[in-house]
Amino acid sequence: MYERFVKLAAGLKHGESVVAAANGEETIEVSVPASTAASIYEKVRNTLDYQEEHLLRRNAIERILRRYRGGGESPERMASELLKELVWAKYLPNKTIPLSLGNTIAIILGKYEPLFTAVMSIKANRERLNSWLLDVVATEVEYTLAPPMIDEAMASFMYEEMRSRIDWDSRFGLSDETKDLRLYTAIHRTLLKSNVATLRFRLLTLYYPTWAGVQATSALSDELAANIVRVIETIETEIFHPLTDRLSRVLRRKAGIFRVLRDAFLHAKDSSKLLNDASALDDAVKEALHHRTGDFRVRLRRTVVRTVLFLFITKMLLALVLEVPYDLFIVQDASWYPLLVNVTFHPLFLALIGLTVTIPEKKNAEDYQAAIRAIAVGAQHQLLTVRVKRETRGTWFSVFLVLYAILFVVVFGVIASILHGFGFHALSIALFVFFLSLVTFFGIRIRSSTKDIVASDARNGFIGTAFDILLLPIVRAGAWLSIRVAKINVFIYFFDFIVEAPLKVAIEFVESWLTFVREKKEEI
Repeated sequence: MYERFVKLAAGLKHGESVVAAANGEETIEVSVPASTAASIYEKVRNTLDYQEEHLLRRNAIERILRRYRGGGESPERMASELLKELVWAKYLPNKTIPLSLGNTIAIILGKYEPLFTAVMSIKANRERLNSWLLDVVATEVEYTLAPPMIDEAMASFMYEEMRSRIDWDSRFGLSDETKDLRLYTAIHRTLLKSNVATLRFRLLTLYYPTWAGVQATSALSDELAANIVRVIETIETEIFHPLTDRLSRVLRRKAGIFRVLRDAFLHAKDSSKLLNDASALDDAVKEALHHRTGDFRVRLRRTVVRTVLFLFITKMLLALVLEVPYDLFIVQDASWYPLLVNVTFHPLFLALIGLTVTIPEKKNAEDYQAAIRAIAVGAQHQLLTVRVKRETRGTWFSVFLVLYAILFVVVFGVIASILHGFGFHALSIALFVFFLSLVTFFGIRIRSSTKDIVASDARNGFIGTAFDILLLPIVRAGAWLSIRVAKINVFIYFFDFIVEAPLKVAIEFVESWLTFVREKKEEI
């Protein structure tokens, strides 16, 4: 049996969980009413701001830290309030988190203070640098609360496995160190689905291994503070390097194979048997893939429902704020048919795209079994091989750009003409096209999520290829718009800056009042 495979099995025996108190240690306890109110708020907010589920707690940590840092709170105060709010919102279990954990979090927050101070003295891009640091500190706090030991073991294993399976184009002229860094970043992006904020912390600790945790020295804090701009720019260059993005795309299906391998070991009653019995390994892989496919279908439906709900709410609000006043006061003709279509079509279209995803389970299981058998014995396999070629753009590329521009104009022109024929005015056409682009982009992204669970790439027929070509301008427009829309999500700004702070004050008041009542009852 392959030595690296045996080492992985041993490393996966250590489970992951939130840091819990030892017997007799005092814990953080909150009241049920306060926790209920805070968790409902989080669920509503998360519906309006779709994020991957494994990132919700990290994002909540960042929001809370941002709010308390804006108030100039001390690290000790921020740590205490942060843990209490996370328990309120049920991101952490009640009566489980030790009070002493606040001291550890306070030390971690404190070591970042020289960095924040250094950033505040910089005039250019001060807000961006400050947000960068908040991303990093929030991720470190998340890792302190729930150390990702299994994730790190799998990332290291996939990194070592894929190093020998990647065929780099010699024309890149990259050093081995640069290749390894690109691969490291791409694996954490695909296997662990790390977002940009998480990648920033991972690369910072890659460059400065002694920074993570409470052992970082004040000398290291001063060194980082003195070079903070250069450090940030270096890390940003690595994260957003075009080659890293290309490598992430080709590794996406491979990452699914390693996730199923992890599940097979974690769910096996006797993991040692999988190391010596090929048929037992095949059965475990098939079972793990079956469970992961079922979980994928559940997450897919939940994602579609959440996105459709968000879209419907957004469309209703825009109809009330823009379309109805425009019809009544500008056009002076309340045409309800275009309004009804604009409100209902896009959520239904997205639901149709998202809920018609199919997975070839039998062939997929055979692919996974074959690939994991190859990993087990250290052999090569086509599903694990990656070829990274240098892109060449010749004359044909310029021709295709012109054809794409023509196709872009034709597709949107035809859509606008059809809508105009049905009585849509300029604003309703603009809103329809705007949301059609976003919905198509999100729908394609939802469908492409099958790459996380399907090992082989499906081939399109003639009709599918033609459909893809016609959708390309719409999808590209949606991709461009999604970046801009994410930056101007007024609903999230409303929740974060108008609702959240007063709500947390009200919850704090209720919590204090209930504590007061409980103490008085005990005195009787």
